Amino acid sequence: MKNLILLGTLILWGFQGIGQTKKMTAFEPKQHGFKFDNTFKNIFIDALDWRTGGLCGGMVYSALDYYNTRGRSIPKTAYRPTEGSPLQKYLYDRQVTSLTSNLDKWGEIGFNPDGVRNSEFFNWGIENKTGSRINELRAYIDRGVPVPLGMQSVGEKDSDPGNHQVLAIGYDFGTPQDISNGNYKRKMRIYVYDPNFNGKTKTMVPNFKEETFYYLENPKKRWRTYFVDKNYSVKTPVRISLRDYPKDKKIHELVFEFAVGKDDLRGGNDNLNLSINYHGAATQRVYNINKGNKWIDNYSQYITIPLKSPVALNRIKSVQLNTVSGNDNFNLNALRINARGHLVNKQIYDKRGAPLKRFTGKDKSYKALINANPPILTRKPSNHRTAGNAGKRIPLSRKKIDKLRFWIRTGDDDLRGGNDNLNIVIHYKNGKQQVIKNVNKGTRWQDKSVNSVDITLNTNIVNISEISRVVLQTTFKGGTGGDNWNLNAIHIEAFKGGKFVGDYYKKGTKHNVLHRFTDKKKTFVAKR
Repeated sequence: MKNLILLGTLILWGFQGIGQTKKMTAFEPKQHGFKFDNTFKNIFIDALDWRTGGLCGGMVYSALDYYNTRGRSIPKTAYRPTEGSPLQKYLYDRQVTSLTSNLDKWGEIGFNPDGVRNSEFFNWGIENKTGSRINELRAYIDRGVPVPLGMQSVGEKDSDPGNHQVLAIGYDFGTPQDISNGNYKRKMRIYVYDPNFNGKTKTMVPNFKEETFYYLENPKKRWRTYFVDKNYSVKTPVRISLRDYPKDKKIHELVFEFAVGKDDLRGGNDNLNLSINYHGAATQRVYNINKGNKWIDNYSQYITIPLKSPVALNRIKSVQLNTVSGNDNFNLNALRINARGHLVNKQIYDKRGAPLKRFTGKDKSYKALINANPPILTRKPSNHRTAGNAGKRIPLSRKKIDKLRFWIRTGDDDLRGGNDNLNIVIHYKNGKQQVIKNVNKGTRWQDKSVNSVDITLNTNIVNISEISRVVLQTTFKGGTGGDNWNLNAIHIEAFKGGKFVGDYYKKGTKHNVLHRFTDKKKTFVAKR
């Protein structure tokens, strides 16, 4: 009799939509998702007066468009597209579509005065009956079709994310026994591509005590409920060049990061031109690199510029920025340039300030010097020997370590800047110490960003072991006016005359907090 009951239960659940084993679609976030995170800022939909805080829905819809369109592969770029670029415009358009096509759903789960419907909304995501969320999800996944999900924010804690959109790519509801006795609810897993975590598969599960859904990999990412977006329809996505670099050891393109400060670039008639100057070649000029678009304040824009003629890295002399404006001023807080070619992605310029450069009607230019001197032609060594020590090179082992390079990755909470900054103290084994104040130059280090700092050492050392420890200190006092921030990873490299000689310290990951700076935890010690 028990076996008959079990069989009947399985048949019933099969028709209602609960799967008995883990099922996945062919969508792989590493292959089919975007290679950059959803860090878009201050995006508004004018018609709805709706602040999205990013382009999660646009990235989900667009990734699905590329996945469903034969002959169109998702772009390989690891840089967030700049405002007004073809890819950014496409993502924005799909964001609008993802929201406007589901206004009824967002309105339904958004009405929850004082949390009176918390239990009701949570149960919508776990119950098994005709038309339930689980059954709607299974109807897609069982056919091998990824489906977007709309996520309703909990909004009770500062760490709670807002409303969100992800792509469901699989599920697991346990064994037949779990189905028969109702334990499927406590074993359910929904696997998603989240554009906030590129290349990762996230696992969404229910929390019955809090009546929320969260990621196993990131428990602080919580939502009250979700709905299955059945209104998605495929659109042919924008074609982005997928050209690979030839193996010629040359630089084929430059990637620029423009960190705009507290005064924006207006756009319209107020724009930015750029010139790339070479040793032994004509200048390459690019006009109106912002394409007439506004670059909002306190936000980074990324521009990729292919070189007309690929060159050796040492032939890139400088980059000149010029504003074309009437009465508009513009603050540039940081400029970073990466040179790219086959198996090459090298940062060749990184300057920051508060601001680094203020463009005005009278001061319209900024020069970034890359290689001041032209490359020296190499000659074959002569067979003649010189007398004495003339011409001898000092062995690398005897050269002093003259620079440390810090790679600092922030987490979900940024370093504010202003009066809340970061100091670094280097302690040497000979008892000396070197204090470098305000290494972020008063600028904000955005959450989930990687920031590099070069420090020239003032003490003669030849071995990394002569450094006893490195201390990171925050300058704020805590309380109402103080700023907390998360350090997720730190990497300290040592150099001798520009040549990398080894790591002093390397610890942390992209998504987990290594250290949270607060008024009670103001320091982090890096020690070998």
